[in-house]
Amino acid sequence: MSGSALRVRAQRLAPRDAVFVYDETDRHLSHFLAVYFFGAGTEPLDAASIRRWAQQRLGHAPLFTRRLRRTPLELDLPYWVPDPSIRVADHVVFDRPGAGTWADAKTRIAELGAVRMDLTKPPWEIQVLDRITAVPGLGEATIVVLKLHHSACDGIATRQLETKLFGAAPAPELDFGGARTLTSAVRSAGAFAAAPARFAAGLLRTRAEETTADDLVAERPATRFNRDIHAPLTLDTVTLPMAEVLAAKAAAPGRTTINDLLLTTVSGALATYLAEHDETPAASLAAMVPMSMRAVAHWDSANQLSQMFVDLHTGLADPVERLCAIRESARRAKARAAEPATLRAESRVDTAPALLLRAAGWARTLRRFDDATTVALSNTTISNVPRVTDALAFCDRPLVRVLGALPTHDGDGLRHLITSQGGELAITFTTNAAMMPDPGHYGELLLGSFRELGDALAAQAVPQVRD
Repeated sequence: MSGSALRVRAQRLAPRDAVFVYDETDRHLSHFLAVYFFGAGTEPLDAASIRRWAQQRLGHAPLFTRRLRRTPLELDLPYWVPDPSIRVADHVVFDRPGAGTWADAKTRIAELGAVRMDLTKPPWEIQVLDRITAVPGLGEATIVVLKLHHSACDGIATRQLETKLFGAAPAPELDFGGARTLTSAVRSAGAFAAAPARFAAGLLRTRAEETTADDLVAERPATRFNRDIHAPLTLDTVTLPMAEVLAAKAAAPGRTTINDLLLTTVSGALATYLAEHDETPAASLAAMVPMSMRAVAHWDSANQLSQMFVDLHTGLADPVERLCAIRESARRAKARAAEPATLRAESRVDTAPALLLRAAGWARTLRRFDDATTVALSNTTISNVPRVTDALAFCDRPLVRVLGALPTHDGDGLRHLITSQGGELAITFTTNAAMMPDPGHYGELLLGSFRELGDALAAQAVPQVRD
């Protein structure tokens, strides 16, 4: 066996990864989708060639050949265990939906995003939709949908994984030699006995240092998007020229980031949409914004994300004023996430016993939202993942666009995922027809909100000519 082979061994899930297993229900899914658009190519693809392509890439990451194993009586956290018998055909689907248009593809992708993953198999799926027509801005494309479970991977790690999947470097060989059969009963008994003491010690260590931020609002007004989910998932997207995004950033005052611009864009569109339905909330709305902690903390987990809660200042009509307010709220949220006291409080999950994590997940499933007047901390999700590497390809088809999609949850029925590749930036939003019967109109509002902000920034940057 080559020294460069990928060793696949049993591994206990970190507690913050296990949360995605314990919290998952049919109404609170724990996966995400990465959607890649490639040139259509000159020859049609077939299922056999796609499965050969996937088989040759299994050595790029352990998640492709490990499945979940729960411990007896759930006394300990789950384990990833090697699965040498994996069948690629169980994970890779070749499909041309309906007439093969982008509208058909969106429906198929939304259906895939709404189905819970089977964790008795390795936690990944690939769906290939070949020769999709009428794709805005592209015409015809081959679409590859990668579905991953959050317990095994986060968005930043996905960026690293796709560079290998669609890059030119060959995958290492797989080494299953020496993979142990778990002595779960012994391990779990020891973990069960020690876990409460470890958690209690961690709780005492962090309780005295805990702080409360003045700008972190515990309850926000509930909107139509903060109800239980009663309709199938829908997906839509709007693309922005990267040149316009960079121009708006250059014209913005202070140290404005692209993320600040996009939070402001969503804020304006969301406020306008609710106002059009005579549903303007009594107070400002907020967004949950995932933040990578890789440069801040060292966590021994697949997920290196923390949740920021950013005020969207939806009550401010002037787009530049709203941008400045959101920028300051985002700055404070980032600073709060990196504070030592916050990091120590975050570390509590690392010592939490499995039974406590399971109980917390069960308690969350009891919450209903249809009659709620407020929701905790945020009204929508806005996730911005890093730029995709150029010069990637699938079966000799070059990468031309990347989107991402998140399943909706009860209480969080409008979610945004922002990606960029080449000369464009894309905002993909998921919701359902009961909450938003006109996603195309919301897409127009997103585009209009961005253009309004860009125009206001450009006008502010132009020197005034005096008579």
